[in-house]
Amino acid sequence: MNRRSRSTRSFQRDEDAIAFARDERGRANEFAQGVWQIVRNRQCRGQKFRREYPIPPYMADFCCVALKLIVEVDGEHHHTDEGRERDERRDRHLTERGYVLLRIAGYQVSRDPAGVRSLIESAIDERMEQFRPLTPGPSPPAS
Repeated sequence: MNRRSRSTRSFQRDEDAIAFARDERGRANEFAQGVWQIVRNRQCRGQKFRREYPIPPYMADFCCVALKLIVEVDGEHHHTDEGRERDERRDRHLTERGYVLLRIAGYQVSRDPAGVRSLIESAIDERMEQFRPLTPGPSPPAS
């Protein structure tokens, strides 16, 4: 296979992922919309979140790429045996790649939006602490 065809194939997969993400954003349920209102425009601890962010072969509901933090809004299908098994495989795949997942039950978003914001802020704080350098920067020169 030549380089051009490989590149074209990769581009096509990226285009498919983008189209899928756009479609998903357009069909987001009220719970996902509620979380989006919490995290959009750097409103949550100044961190940028992306909606329907592709991490092949999966799509994260919301992802703060800088902190490798994923927020998932779980609907009814996540609470079945099959849904839990699928989530476990997916979570294992994502954690092996360095991501941390925060799962929020959909009903929590409408019942307790302040509590959901607090959960997300706590997860951000924990990740920021993990990404903070262990050693301080150099001291300024003495004058």
